[in-house]
Amino acid sequence: MSADSVNAAKLIGAAEDLLPIVRKYAQESNAIRRQPDAVIDAFRNAGFFDAMRPADVGGSAIDLRTFVEITKIISRGDASAGWVASFLMSHQLILSRLNAEAQAEIFGSGPGLAAAAAAPPGRVEPVAGGYRVTGRWRFASTILHCNWAVVSAGGPDTGPLVIVARIDEGKIHDTWHVPGMRGTGSNDFELCDAFIPAHRVDNFIHYSSRTNDGAALYPSYELLQYPMYRILSIIHGAVAVGTAEAAFELYPSIVANRVRPASGQPFSQEPGAHSTYGEAAQQLQVAQLLLTDAVDRTERLYRRGTSDPSLEERARLSLAVTGSGVEALRAVDTIVQNAGASIHRDGHPLDLICRDTQVMRNHAVLDWRHAQMMAGRILLGQGLGDHPDAMY
Repeated sequence: MSADSVNAAKLIGAAEDLLPIVRKYAQESNAIRRQPDAVIDAFRNAGFFDAMRPADVGGSAIDLRTFVEITKIISRGDASAGWVASFLMSHQLILSRLNAEAQAEIFGSGPGLAAAAAAPPGRVEPVAGGYRVTGRWRFASTILHCNWAVVSAGGPDTGPLVIVARIDEGKIHDTWHVPGMRGTGSNDFELCDAFIPAHRVDNFIHYSSRTNDGAALYPSYELLQYPMYRILSIIHGAVAVGTAEAAFELYPSIVANRVRPASGQPFSQEPGAHSTYGEAAQQLQVAQLLLTDAVDRTERLYRRGTSDPSLEERARLSLAVTGSGVEALRAVDTIVQNAGASIHRDGHPLDLICRDTQVMRNHAVLDWRHAQMMAGRILLGQGLGDHPDAMY
C-alpha cells in the first residue's frame, strides 16, 4: 500500500472515530453559533489541518476522493461540523496556491487556518510595497477559528485580486443569526484601509487557475493543479449527502415509536412508511451516484497532463455537483415530511437536520435552476454569457 493510500485510510478512519464527538456537540455548536473548541481540537488531533498540504512540507496531500469522503462522514454527525471541517481542510489547499514568501509567513508559526469570502468584492488602492484594502465580506465560514482570511477585491487599474489578510488586520462582525447551519460561524469580515503587502496579493484569475504559484512550487501534489472552484464547489454536495445519510439512518427509530392515533396501528407497519423509506432510499442513492460521478469527472478532466476541458464537459460536471446536493436535500425532505411533528422539538437530531438543510439549499452552488440554465445554454452552443470562466 502506498504512503498516499495509508494517509487516506488513516484520515477516513479518524473521521469515523470522530462521529460520536461531533454528534455530542452538535446541539452546543448550534447554540453558540460556532464549533466548540473540543471539536476543533479533535479535528486538529485527527490530522485534518495538514490533510491538504503538500507532502513536501509534511502534509498528507490527500486526493479529492478522500477529501469528499471525510467531509461526507463528518456531515453524518453534524452538517455544520462537516462544513467547518471541509473548509478548514480545503483552505489549507488554497493557501498552498500562494507564492513562497506568502506561504512562509502564513505557515511559519502554525497551521495557518483561514476563512474565505468573495462577496461583495472590496476595493484596493495600490501603494508602495502593496495595497490599501477596504471592504466587508459576508458568510466567512469558520472565521472564528482562523487567524487568516482570504477575500476578493479589485480596482480599475488592478482587475480582480485575491487578498490574504491576518484576522487582526480587520474586524469580525457578529452577523450569523440564522435558523440552520448555525455552527459554521459564517460571520462578516471587514478591512478598513488595511495595508496588505504585495506578497499576500495575487491576480484572481492566475490564483484560481491550474497554473497558480503553488502548483509550480509543489508539482507532486496534483490537487494544486485543479481549478480552485472545482474543489470548493464539490463541498456542498458532500455535506448534503452526508447529512441525508444521517436523516436516512434516523428514520427507522423515529417510525418505530409512532402510532396512528385513530387506529392505534404502529406507523412502521403502514404502507406509507414503507414507500416513504423506499423513495428516500432512491433519492439518496441518486445523490450518492451523482457525487461519485462529480468526483470521477473532476479527477478525469483535471488530472496531470490534461488540457482544459470543454465548456460542455464542465457543464455536465456542474450538473453532477449541483444535482448531488439537490437530490440529497430531496431525500431529507421526504423523510422529514413523513416523520411526524414531534421531530421538531428542540434538541431532536432530525429537527437540526431539517433547519440545516433549509439554509444549505439556498447556497448559490445548489441553485439548481441556475445550474440547469447555464448547462442548457452551454449545451445549446451559446457559451457562458456574462458568467466568469474562472468560476465555471
